[in-house]
Amino acid sequence: MCKAAGLSMPGGISHHGNGLVVLKRHGNRGKMKVTYLYHSGFAVEMDNYVFIFDYYRGELPVWDQDKTIVFFASHKHQDHFQMKIFDLYGQYKKLHYFLSSDIRLSEAYLERWGVDAAVRESVTRIGKNQKICWQDITVETLRSTDEGVAFIVSAEGKVIYHGGDLNWWHWEGEEASWNERMAEDYKSEISRIEGRHFDVAFVPLDPRLGSSFGRGMEVFLQKTDAAVVFPMHMWEDYSVITDFKKSAAGKSCAGRIMEITVPGQEFRL
Repeated sequence: MCKAAGLSMPGGISHHGNGLVVLKRHGNRGKMKVTYLYHSGFAVEMDNYVFIFDYYRGELPVWDQDKTIVFFASHKHQDHFQMKIFDLYGQYKKLHYFLSSDIRLSEAYLERWGVDAAVRESVTRIGKNQKICWQDITVETLRSTDEGVAFIVSAEGKVIYHGGDLNWWHWEGEEASWNERMAEDYKSEISRIEGRHFDVAFVPLDPRLGSSFGRGMEVFLQKTDAAVVFPMHMWEDYSVITDFKKSAAGKSCAGRIMEITVPGQEFRL
């Protein structure tokens, strides 16, 4: 059963011919624009900040130079982190990176990739179950059930959740004991945020898990108060969104789950 959302529940959805999706929301304290980049990569643009999560492929928009650009990388896997995120270093006057502590960033390693070692001054390394206040935002982490961390970012009166690879990875053919431990680990970590409100959440919905693809999403929706949820980690098989929304677990939450159809798609919240 889907947990009832708070006052930020969408009040209506309109689709525009250019692929733009606009949500009318009740109790909204500020606007956000979410751009789906690719896979688990999203950009969230606010009044003063732009947050880019797990970018490794896709075209990045051009943002106002007055805004603070912040990259988040949940872990070192190639579908969540690429060194090209440092290409923007120097292009924006206010730029920062929050990188999971499992990502290599020595001076020698940066030099090997042709990245100015000075970029390390704009990097904050962060591990599991940490809380860091930076400028006027707060960054919290959870421990992933795979590698690295999940992020919770609070800024401008909004709270954003990005799960990274924190998911219920129930693999068909895996040993029962492994899958049981995975279930326990995932539920334990999600219990740390039980009842918390998220204005926007990005949660894995991976078709490779077969009939178990929605287990992690279901638990997340049951335990948290998420107003708008973007599925991710779909490997371009966006049909799983519709499949989940039609499932017994997803029907009661269908109005809050966003339909992603193509990289570059924009959503105004």
